Amino acid sequence: MILKIRNKRFYYFYLYILIIINISYSQSSNQLDATQLDNSQQPIIYREYGVKPLPLESAIKPEEYYLGPGDRLRILWSVENIDNFVTIGPTGNLIVPEIGPINVLGKTLADIDSEINEEIKKVYISAKVSIDLIRFRQFRVLVYGAVNRPRYVKMAPVSRFSEAINEAGGLQKYADPDRAVLIRKNKSTNIFIKEFLLYGDVKNNPYLTDGDKIFVPFKGINAEQQKKYMEYDNANKVLVTGFVIKPNAHYFRPGYSAKDYIALSGGSLDVGSSKRVRILKKDGRILKRAYNQIIEPGDIVDIPETYGSIIFGNTGFVQALTSVATLMLAYQATIQ
Repeated sequence: MILKIRNKRFYYFYLYILIIINISYSQSSNQLDATQLDNSQQPIIYREYGVKPLPLESAIKPEEYYLGPGDRLRILWSVENIDNFVTIGPTGNLIVPEIGPINVLGKTLADIDSEINEEIKKVYISAKVSIDLIRFRQFRVLVYGAVNRPRYVKMAPVSRFSEAINEAGGLQKYADPDRAVLIRKNKSTNIFIKEFLLYGDVKNNPYLTDGDKIFVPFKGINAEQQKKYMEYDNANKVLVTGFVIKPNAHYFRPGYSAKDYIALSGGSLDVGSSKRVRILKKDGRILKRAYNQIIEPGDIVDIPETYGSIIFGNTGFVQALTSVATLMLAYQATIQ
């Protein structure tokens, strides 16, 4: 009898465990199904690439959007409901099934739509093809001159002039926003970026395209001087050394003082003496107490240690005085 009761207890306990496991599995399965359902309802562009689309100012106009290498297209055929995703190759060729390569350089999205539909009629008389742009290409734009980080930046056909400057660290302190230049296919166009920043004039904030270059000049410097300063070699760099947070070599920035270069290096340390800044010139001269001195290409800005730090070490002058006073009080207490 006792054995039977024990068996029944074990049976009910085992049954209870199975019910718990079954409920947990059902919940996890439902969650999985819901996740799969959510993914299936997402637009196909997200499922394929896993990236979010770029924010747009307005809808893309097919007759104005010029295609280029890297643009991703979705081609939907009315015949047999064929759905293709194709990317324009580096040479500008678009490989279309049943048609072959089509060069898209210099053509708009509307042009390619018409061309593909004309070609497809040679294969399927009653066929209709719809083309959608599902991902923008990216290209590199060179931004140089009076910007904080002259370099190549990644842009898209929906990116504007000001976005490239922001990606390059923004305008420098002595940049001339009234003389910025957009260089496109060896043709220079003056961009008054200040008009956009102050008044929202989008004519002075154009869209960018492949191969663009952006040059921002410095104030009060002619073209010959500018060319000299923009030679990014070690001879023109300004070295900031000594007791600063981030000793580094910086590209020369016309109009910048020793104070400005120290700020670019994160500022002086607590034990660094800004009042005793020295500038070492290319010809061997040393300028002392040159905190506000205008820097020239190739200068070395040196921040020495404070006198207090030299005498008392890292404890600091006040701490040292406190230590001395404590010792004196202790001595007086012993002799009384």
